[in-house]
Amino acid sequence: MTKLITFILLGLIASLSTAAFADEHSTLRVVVVQTDDLGAYVAKLSEGNKMLTRIDSNFTMRAWQATFSGDTTGSVVVGLEYPGSLSDFAQAWDKALADEALAEWLAGLSGLRTIVSDSLYNELPL
Repeated sequence: MTKLITFILLGLIASLSTAAFADEHSTLRVVVVQTDDLGAYVAKLSEGNKMLTRIDSNFTMRAWQATFSGDTTGSVVVGLEYPGSLSDFAQAWDKALADEALAEWLAGLSGLRTIVSDSLYNELPL
């Protein structure tokens, strides 16, 4: 009976994806910006998000606007999440920037925004 249980457990373990055992923590880049043209900025973010998808980068981009935050009301927070460590994030970001269209898109954002802060966060296990 013990051999049967062991065999079943080994079969279950072998059938599970290796992704189930991978480090599931992510890295998040958070950029807070001020912009005078929210519509144009969001449209440019949408273009960039499509580029990230096209080059299969595994980055997830989202944006929020501060609505109840005192002096920073109206600020835009852009989150760029990557499923992996800070080192994985850096390697993937360098690879993404090797795409000429993405690099040009990023440079083109400077005319639409003023960066207030730019930070990297490592997810904590809970």
